[in-house]
Amino acid sequence: MRHTPPPSPRINPQRREAPPSRDYLKDKSVKKKSAKTAAWLIAVAILVFGFLLAKFALSDTGMFKGLPDSDTAYKIARQFIIPTVRSTNARFADDSYKFAKQSDSVYVIKSSYTIKFDSEEDQTTHFTIVLKYKGGLGSQIGNWNMVSLDQDN
Repeated sequence: MRHTPPPSPRINPQRREAPPSRDYLKDKSVKKKSAKTAAWLIAVAILVFGFLLAKFALSDTGMFKGLPDSDTAYKIARQFIIPTVRSTNARFADDSYKFAKQSDSVYVIKSSYTIKFDSEEDQTTHFTIVLKYKGGLGSQIGNWNMVSLDQDN
């Protein structure tokens, strides 16, 4: 007895079924939905960023007011010099200091302070201090570096 194979199913060469993953209409609708979701997320992110930027720009935080002026630099210079003075009653010549800028963020200040001793004797010390501004709020000593300090009697 001769064994004959079962007949194979007839395949219509004109029409072929696509695998489930290649259903183009369904894929197109899924992609369209995910693209819309991504567009909405991007739009919301832009709105949040714009809101935060506007809030920061309109607030008066004082972070971007430019470089410090001479009075601010002189006050910072005093804070650097006070720990080097050996007396607690030093009087600074606040109205006669000299100020110069070496570059955008390097300040040179010349002034003096007077120490009055118990014997009613005064000692005046002239100083020149070079400060480098690092950025941030100009009135905070942490935003400055002392480059050099020269003191002479």
